Amino acid sequence: MDKRIYTLIFFFVIYFLMAVGMLLFAPLQQFLTGMLFGLAGLLLFFGFFGLWLLERKD
Repeated sequence: MDKRIYTLIFFFVIYFLMAVGMLLFAPLQQFLTGMLFGLAGLLLFFGFFGLWLLERKD
């Protein structure tokens, strides 16, 4: 098989294990949800901060 197929299968297995873990264990669900929203907030902040630095004219 192609290497891309193995990569997709790997990502699916990781996603499936996370979904089953979140379904069965509430603390894991809380942790992964918090991490997801926390990382999304950090990415948004650093993205806009980087744009602000690039657009700033001294």
